Amino acid sequence: MIIPARRALSHSRHTDRAHARRWIEAKAAALELDHSDAPIRLDVNRLTVVADTNEGPVRLADMGSAENHLGYHVATLLSLHEWFSEHRNPVPRTLILDQPSQVYFPPDYTGQPTPQGTDLSHLLNVYQTIVNSTEALNGALQVIVVEHADLADPLFRNHVIERWRYSNNQALVPPDWITEPIDEEDE
Repeated sequence: MIIPARRALSHSRHTDRAHARRWIEAKAAALELDHSDAPIRLDVNRLTVVADTNEGPVRLADMGSAENHLGYHVATLLSLHEWFSEHRNPVPRTLILDQPSQVYFPPDYTGQPTPQGTDLSHLLNVYQTIVNSTEALNGALQVIVVEHADLADPLFRNHVIERWRYSNNQALVPPDWITEPIDEEDE
């Protein structure tokens, strides 16, 4: 049974929001996101993140780059899992992320070579934030990341459990499970 976030967070709204805010702010700062120097809050009524800047509130939809959208989603989801765990809420302790690297790579990225510079360091910050949260929860949260990028950095390599490559006739969904050919019109 999945409990709506609004109900799960209603235990003590003021305290809960303060905890969630601190965790989201810390992760946003670690990810070096825009507006991470401003107070950040989770607006549970509108299901969005808001930065309360000196110029006024800035909702996630108005924060700009895909990097900010990814970062605030990751920061918020990890923070909520920490909150749920701390309060022993019956929320599944699994988070599945699909290709967080796509923010930093073009759509035709083939997996080689590994990106360099700022994009790589920002992507590694995302992975470090995920690792930090799972370690803080002492194994109470499992994060599954399905990723096309294959980074050489030990932070990434040490957490890879399986590599599926279609070229090796390996895939997350094995080819023999697929019973119907895909029509080119459906693509």
